[in-house]
Amino acid sequence: MIRGISTDSNLGILKPLWSRRPDGRWAIHDMKGINLKPKDGFASDFFPFESGLELMTQTPPQNLRDLFASFGSTDFLLKQSIVPVIAWVVGEKIVRCIGTAFVVSASGYIITASHVLLDPQESGYGKIDRAQDQRETVSDLLMGVIIPVNPATGVRGFEIVPFEEAWYWGSWEKSPLFHEADKLNRLTDVAVCKLPEREDGSAYQALNLSLFPFEKGEGAFAMGYAEMKDIQVEYVDGKPNFGQFHHDLCISFGEVTELYPHNHINRDVPTPGPSFDFQARIPGRMSGAPIFGAQGAIIRGVVSRSFQDEKHASGCMVGPVMTLPFGNGSSLKKLMDAGTEGMSVVRGKGL
Repeated sequence: MIRGISTDSNLGILKPLWSRRPDGRWAIHDMKGINLKPKDGFASDFFPFESGLELMTQTPPQNLRDLFASFGSTDFLLKQSIVPVIAWVVGEKIVRCIGTAFVVSASGYIITASHVLLDPQESGYGKIDRAQDQRETVSDLLMGVIIPVNPATGVRGFEIVPFEEAWYWGSWEKSPLFHEADKLNRLTDVAVCKLPEREDGSAYQALNLSLFPFEKGEGAFAMGYAEMKDIQVEYVDGKPNFGQFHHDLCISFGEVTELYPHNHINRDVPTPGPSFDFQARIPGRMSGAPIFGAQGAIIRGVVSRSFQDEKHASGCMVGPVMTLPFGNGSSLKKLMDAGTEGMSVVRGKGL
């Protein structure tokens, strides 16, 4: 058991605090186990958690923004790392909240589900152009994530951070029928996105990844934004005002019941690529959420799909995606090995 991560009465995660060293390299400044206790009236297998005051370190980082990332409510600290994915057609009066993502590097790499990124195409908003090399550009559509601002700064609210680039893997199948859209045959339902590095040199607060899969019977829990409501936009003198956004992070706990490590070849289940089933309630818009293992120490999977009103969901394995190449030939595994992006390397039995 990893002490400080879980108890008999509640779950928890091992959360790092990232910052940049004087030599310019990213480093874990400190690390803390954060317990997650259900709010009163909620069952232990699906719940929003109690939010208390947390202090991540006794030696505050020098960067001001990293300092503000080192303390606050449990809710605030986790929402820096587990973030809503949004899509906004510029000029419209709503920002669509379409899924959940999580930060995996201090430099701004995040992971979500590929079907979350495909929502504009599948739902018919935003203009998507695909070149012959399969690269896509989207006109008049902003896609990104929401990251909260620490109220201690005196600024209440959040920032919308757009994606610089995104990658998902598969092959497009052009329909011979005029009325049907092209279809993506996905290799996996995992996607990787890149946020712009912050001008002040501060870190995005990354969580710990694992290259290793779940074991059958292992306890697993997803953490994401269940059934988020869209954000209403008001325009003042022609400029958008995004108002306020608040939604509880929810935790869904269950047991891994089946593994499909060769699903990309055998097609055992509809979930694309290496995947697994687990007994958990996963409401809408939790797609792309992290699935923790090893008693909350690391992330082994990504929420892919669920069955309505049932405690039966599927997740995609993170490990196999780590070696899939980006357009520039790099990959998450190469970035992790290089040590230049601020990605955790967690080692130990059962991790």
